[in-house]
Amino acid sequence: MHRRHALLSVVATAGAAALTAPARARTPRAAALAVPGPRNSVSLPLELAQRLGLDRDAGLPLRLSFVGGGGVAIQELRVRNVEFAVFGMPAMLRANLTGGPHMVALAAIDDLPLYTLVVRADLRGSIRRVRDLAGRTLGVHSNALQAKTTSHQLAEFLLRRNEVALDSVKFVAAGQSWETQSAAMRSRSVDASMCDEPFATRLQDEGLAFRIFSTGDPQDAAANPGTGFLRAVLVALKDEVDAAPERAAAAVRLVQRVLGWIASRPPEQFADALAMQGAEREAMLAVARAYPRQYSRDGRFPAGQLAETEAFFRASNADLPQLAGLRLADMVFDRWAGRRP
Repeated sequence: MHRRHALLSVVATAGAAALTAPARARTPRAAALAVPGPRNSVSLPLELAQRLGLDRDAGLPLRLSFVGGGGVAIQELRVRNVEFAVFGMPAMLRANLTGGPHMVALAAIDDLPLYTLVVRADLRGSIRRVRDLAGRTLGVHSNALQAKTTSHQLAEFLLRRNEVALDSVKFVAAGQSWETQSAAMRSRSVDASMCDEPFATRLQDEGLAFRIFSTGDPQDAAANPGTGFLRAVLVALKDEVDAAPERAAAAVRLVQRVLGWIASRPPEQFADALAMQGAEREAMLAVARAYPRQYSRDGRFPAGQLAETEAFFRASNADLPQLAGLRLADMVFDRWAGRRP
């Protein structure tokens, strides 16, 4: 009798395991992703994907880790605290050239880079142009020599073009959230800052700052060739992509789905989906209306923009000893996203 009970117990246990195993298999492993933010133009598509459940539909539920800049995202990726990251492509190029695990761009998120150089409102009479920043304190997203952010590279690019000595400007980290960027202005810890959207627009609307340069302004872009570079890209470590290509492919599918959702709907629906209200909502809608091609429609890498990215990077990092070894083809993995003219 005891033997029969024991046999029934084994059968019951095996049956339970058989029932629960498929359930476990249907629950995909979450993907940690570092992104500057929250609520800036870089993080909004990922926040939207999570809010709409597009990440779960793609088989890759996201665990977003908001960081203060691309330099922090690079570090999180390199020490393998996260599986993916989103940040500026020029920052990735510099980090790859200066050593460490090799990173690759998997998909394009932005189509038009939106960096805006704003000046504290009380300095309107003394700072009217980039040249007036000599001797001033300038905010960039994060401030690290080895992982120099795209905002930092762009700031130095503009200073050089306007004959401002880099050592005459003090660079400080101003983060990539509304709280950090607005606090930098209110506390007067910066005289000017290279800001994300929609924060730059909101800083102006609330009378905290005024604009002296924007990559989104056709006149500013024309006067500074190269500033149409590819900004936000989905990034992973090359060895991780090689080891688990299905995970990287799922991440690209997710990016493409959310970009398609954004492209096919009015910006008001975007704001509604993220429950945006008040000044935050108004700034986001103003930017979306002013720059309808801010985001890529399909995640593909634009060939012309890749060329402009390389031109910008070479111009802004001319003193980098490793620059001769730059090969853009080694840093773009377009198997799933593809390219377009």
